[in-house]
Amino acid sequence: MSEVVTVFGADKCQGKAIATALLQDGDFTVRAVVQELTSPTAQELQTAGAHPLLVDFNNPDSISATLCGAHKCFVITHTDFNNKDSLRAEVQQGHRIADICKQHNIRQIVLSGAHHVHRKYGLPARHMDAKACINDYMNEIGLPKTEIIVPFYFESFLTTFKPNPVGNNTYKIVIPMGETAMDGISINQIGPIVTALFKSPQRWIGKSCFLSAGRLKIQEYAQILTHHLYPKQFKDSRIGREVLAQRWLELCFCKIPTAQDFMGIS
Repeated sequence: MSEVVTVFGADKCQGKAIATALLQDGDFTVRAVVQELTSPTAQELQTAGAHPLLVDFNNPDSISATLCGAHKCFVITHTDFNNKDSLRAEVQQGHRIADICKQHNIRQIVLSGAHHVHRKYGLPARHMDAKACINDYMNEIGLPKTEIIVPFYFESFLTTFKPNPVGNNTYKIVIPMGETAMDGISINQIGPIVTALFKSPQRWIGKSCFLSAGRLKIQEYAQILTHHLYPKQFKDSRIGREVLAQRWLELCFCKIPTAQDFMGIS
């Protein structure tokens, strides 16, 4: 009999990738936890063999229904930046899921976590700090957990960090790394990794795994994009970290910063 895995956030990119990989593996029964059963993603996963389940994260009974009878689960929480107290709200959501996992004696949890940013660097990063606090809590209550920490998505070059056109078929990548190499991964690579973690629980429970499919400087990313998309040419915009930090502080309290917010900074 196949193991039942509840995948939270299956209607988001990371959760969908994991649900898809588990289905393709064939050894798991997948519960795809979504917030809209009629969404294209939910219907796509259902066609692939998953069992979509609706959840209200503010309702413990709703969360419990997604975990009842499950053997394992993938947990990811999402930050609502429209909520003035988004960090507290996300932490409470994560604690709620953790408590219910313990009630249902879930055998293995894979958590998409993050590092503490405010604690270490004094900068606001609600989306990361919340996940770090959730990981701490899961450790405190003794859940059989494996944490994954995901780096920059390569797909972000098409969305949040889409290179900015500056004329003459030239584009600048607005990512403030200087000469420091940046780890990256494709969203679709995460699914097979998490599937492997679920297939070898004895090896991975209790560990924290930083994922990476490549570690390159921004200029090296630019060279790769130039090579494949020539005659378009890509360059590192060389944003100063001090300027970026100040701009980030200004933006973090009102909305999600995007690459466009840093245009013109040098």
